[in-house]
Amino acid sequence: MSQDKPKVSRTRPAAQAESPRARLILDERARRFAQAHDARSEATSDQSSSVLLCPMGENLYGLPMIDVASLRPLERLSRTATTPRGAVMGLVADSGRVRQVLDLGRLLGAPATRDADGYLVMLKAHPDLALRLGERPLSVAVTPDPANPERAQVASLGDHHAKTLVILSVAALLAADLSVGA
Repeated sequence: MSQDKPKVSRTRPAAQAESPRARLILDERARRFAQAHDARSEATSDQSSSVLLCPMGENLYGLPMIDVASLRPLERLSRTATTPRGAVMGLVADSGRVRQVLDLGRLLGAPATRDADGYLVMLKAHPDLALRLGERPLSVAVTPDPANPERAQVASLGDHHAKTLVILSVAALLAADLSVGA
């Protein structure tokens, strides 16, 4: 006795999508998305720039996207005999390259952490280094503060909209930690 396979319908149910209530819901959603797109377009005007927003507790920091090569979850960290030393946490393999992992929080003066999870930011100008972030970073548009060039306001919509953050200089961060490359 053979069993017949159930037939799969290739058409979507027209009754559900065509109902007046569903149409109202879809129209309202489209209107909200259009408003969000308009706000995003205004936020990304000529005076704004993109940063990788790095939340650390209550503080917000931004790495200029021009300095960021890539981002990925930290899955496996190899500790070395010299770690922890300064901000160096250990080593990680990335696309056939060994990178020294620096804890961004430690570079900013936070207490040392033994956590070996989080996210890695690969740097364009330093292919042998990666920065470890404890919390998930986001790409956002920011508007610089004319009175203080080290600060900016988040222009992108979302949880951090209109909050102030500190723009970080990768060169200054790495110059401050003498253990880098040691």
